[in-house]
Parts: sequence; structure tokens; C-alpha cells
Amino acid sequence: MTTTAAAGLAAGGYILRLGHRWFRFRAQIKRAELAQRGLSERARSLPPGSRLIEKTAHHDVDILIGLPAVGAPRGDA
Repeated sequence: MTTTAAAGLAAGGYILRLGHRWFRFRAQIKRAELAQRGLSERARSLPPGSRLIEKTAHHDVDILIGLPAVGAPRGDA
């Protein structure tokens, strides 16, 4: 095998590996976005006073759905 062919194969392998890493990273981001979107939609659908608890291998989420505290500033003022 010539040096040029070996260098070409090494460069091609490096590019493939880099593409594989990028693809895995993007897939991980997409999974996190979908999980967050689903959690937000479930929380929005609950009435005030509800509690949403989600426990997975990676995180624990505990959301209390309710009205703002008395005397707390509101965002629409």
C-alpha cells in the first residue's frame, strides 16, 4: 500500500469518526429536547394544585402547579 493511499484511508476514517460523533451528539440533544417538551406539555395540562413527579435514571423532577403566592409580583404588571 502506498503512503498516499494509507493517508487517504486514515483521513477518511477520521472524517467518518467525526461524523459519527456529531450524529450521536445531535441525537442526544434531540432526545433531551423531546423529553423537556413532553414534560412542559404535561405540566401545562394540569389544573392548579396538581403535582407532577417524574423520576428517571438521569433526573428527578417535582413540579407543583399552582397560583402565585399572595403578594408576589406578577409578570403582567
